[in-house]
Amino acid sequence: MSYEVYKFLHFICLFMFISGISASFLMENPPKIAKIMSGISSFLILVAGMGLLARTMPGEKWPGWIHAKITIWGLVAILGPVLAKRLKSNRGLALIGILILTFVAVGLAIYQPF
Repeated sequence: MSYEVYKFLHFICLFMFISGISASFLMENPPKIAKIMSGISSFLILVAGMGLLARTMPGEKWPGWIHAKITIWGLVAILGPVLAKRLKSNRGLALIGILILTFVAVGLAIYQPF
């Protein structure tokens, strides 16, 4: 697939993940589709991101920002659904924390600081 297709898939899945995880946090009984959507989209974000890396840096060593971004996404993909299910209070605060981590990961991809 081309770079543009991977990038489009990456952005669409990011939007789907944020939508699904936000619904899981903000609704008392979120629909099952929100949970399914956040799980599948987090996997597709990883697949599309690896496709982007294969197109832009074939065979090269990954810079530090990629390691940081993958670590942050791992935390977000694991902590998001767990916190949405287990927390009864402070769900809004936890969602803000998840969104901040997401925006940090996006910032790392845009600015590639290290």
